[in-house]
Amino acid sequence: MGDDIQYVVIAVAVAVAVAYAGWRIYRALKHAGDPCYGCEGCALKAAKQRHKTKKCPKNLADTNN
Repeated sequence: MGDDIQYVVIAVAVAVAVAYAGWRIYRALKHAGDPCYGCEGCALKAAKQRHKTKKCPKNLADTNN
């Protein structure tokens, strides 16, 4: 009886670890081009987006005012 509980605990721990690894791999592949991996709450990301839009050629007319 005691061995059965150990196997269940080990199986649950392995299943949780595999699920977490799969979720992290999915997120890494989904946000491969984004250095923040989809994080929306970072002030650094907002600053990077503002800097990127300033360099965009279609926005150059707006920045020359």
